[in-house]
Amino acid sequence: MKTQHDDAMQEDPERHKADKWDFASILEKLRDTECSLLLERFLDSNTLLHVAASLGHDLIVEAILSKQEPEVLLAAKNSGGDLPLHVAVNAGHLPIVQQLLKSSSQCQEFLTAKNSSGDLPLHVAVNAGHLPIVQQLLKSSDQCQELLTAKNSSGDLPLHIAVNAGHLPIVQQLLKSSSCSCKLLKEENKEGITPLHRALIKKCRSYEYIYTEMADFLIETVRKAEDGELMEFVDGFDILDTVLESLPNDILTVKDDKGMTPLTYAASIGYLRGVERLLRKTTMPCVYGEDTRYYPIHIATWKGHINVVEKFLDEYPDMIELNTGAGQNILHVAAMNGKAKMVAYMLKRHDLKVEMLINNKDRNGNTPLHLAAMRRHPMVVSMLTWDKRVDLTALNKEGKRALDIALNCNGRNPSFRQRLTWEALRYVSGPRAPPGRVSGENLQWSKVGMTLRTDEYKDRTGTLLLVATLVATVTFAAAFTMPGGYKESGGMAKFLEKPMFHVFVISNSIAMYSAITAVVTLIWAHLGDLNLLIAAYNFSVPFLGLAITMVSLAFMAGNYLVLRDHNWLAYLVLSIGSFFLFTLSIIFFPLCLPNSSPYPIIRYILRYPFHLLIKFSGCDADDFDEWCDTDDSEEDSEEE
Repeated sequence: MKTQHDDAMQEDPERHKADKWDFASILEKLRDTECSLLLERFLDSNTLLHVAASLGHDLIVEAILSKQEPEVLLAAKNSGGDLPLHVAVNAGHLPIVQQLLKSSSQCQEFLTAKNSSGDLPLHVAVNAGHLPIVQQLLKSSDQCQELLTAKNSSGDLPLHIAVNAGHLPIVQQLLKSSSCSCKLLKEENKEGITPLHRALIKKCRSYEYIYTEMADFLIETVRKAEDGELMEFVDGFDILDTVLESLPNDILTVKDDKGMTPLTYAASIGYLRGVERLLRKTTMPCVYGEDTRYYPIHIATWKGHINVVEKFLDEYPDMIELNTGAGQNILHVAAMNGKAKMVAYMLKRHDLKVEMLINNKDRNGNTPLHLAAMRRHPMVVSMLTWDKRVDLTALNKEGKRALDIALNCNGRNPSFRQRLTWEALRYVSGPRAPPGRVSGENLQWSKVGMTLRTDEYKDRTGTLLLVATLVATVTFAAAFTMPGGYKESGGMAKFLEKPMFHVFVISNSIAMYSAITAVVTLIWAHLGDLNLLIAAYNFSVPFLGLAITMVSLAFMAGNYLVLRDHNWLAYLVLSIGSFFLFTLSIIFFPLCLPNSSPYPIIRYILRYPFHLLIKFSGCDADDFDEWCDTDDSEEDSEEE
């Protein structure tokens, strides 16, 4: 391809010859320049050699290095602590790197020189992804292992950097050049992360698109190196495979400062391919670390990675029996953490070992149902209560059943999530604990909760009474202000024969009598008895909901009547009203559902709108932080 330089040479060959002569004369002047002048500093304290090395001007670099004592120029550092060798390596100019290494008797010192970040030239080359330069630096060093084990200010080896950046050929080269690759793989940085941990954290699959785009380049690079071993690595292997090739089995039990093993990291991020390959490399004792708080299968369950849990159970079915430090199995962990899909997966596994988990108790005597109720996960509670194998009457060490736990939460200014949890247990008529099994503290809480609930229901009934009175007033007024008015003779309504007028009258009448019924019922609620108060509240809410819905329908019908001559406007009002009536029904319908029913068919029908309400309210979402904080605080209190 022609360049502007070629065009200029064709247009004016004499001028090009003169430019070439000028450049040659500049090189001669550089050779004659005193060394002290070449040490003059430019931007960022760079010398002329720094600038030439970064721009790839090998002829200028050669002219500068022709001095009798080039070591002074080679040892000059810029403001970042970089030697000219660092700059050339970062820019990827292999010929200049070779020139710099050949021009000094202190080559080994320059190879181990660190910049302000503690990076050797090898660190810089690995980070930039320059494989030929990495090979050149390793080839030029008399102490290759010293370069491979050198750490920068972050404690990272060159292998850490290569794995983090996803440079597969460089990872292969570093492991191949090391005389002790196992030791290299065990080295931790300041964060306590080994190269293997880093490979799993970055989830090598994140770089698959890079492998796809660079596949031809990688193969070409390996062919130029004429190394059959590297060709095998390129075909079908990624960074994790390369690391595991040089990995002894016992390294999989090595933990970082957080107590995490490579398998734990893979399980926590849901990296199925990594889990599969690590399981092929390990044995049961390596998986079952005796001093770990959570096993990898518990971490995968906690994070909701069903495919990883399934892989664990397929490879080692006995892992289903593992318990955490708190004596909790994987179903406990899933239920406590609100993992509804994981719970559903476990309940569908109809084998004997799963049967043992369903009603198994932890150290505090809590079953998975207890923990789901305690953590306020209504969807999980509903799924467990609908499984016939779940024992609704199970008691924990405090003498509580699941409904007792839900009611304790419900008595202290409960959230909507807590109410739904309580409702999920009431739908299946979940029993409470016998009075004799409840501790004195729980009885005290029951008394406090009863007082709180009485005050709470009084406030609610007062609000409902006000709303019901307003609805009754509005509907009473609407009955005597008919849309369209009255006829002059006889006092009959003008729209008496219109079907929509019939809708208006019927809806308004239903709204009127429903509101009055709610008012009278709520008056009874103010007698002070808690049971009567709750009964009146539950009885009046459906009537008030019906009254509000009928008022909306009457309003829509009345508007349509007076606008019927304007078709587009009348139908627009009708459409808007219909939409909001449907929305109102969806929102209000769950409030009118009964708490429980003795008929299974009715409970089964009510289950679906209940699940819809859970999803609509967002109460099916999990909360990792809440689970961790609560769990940690409980364990701390147990230790104290």
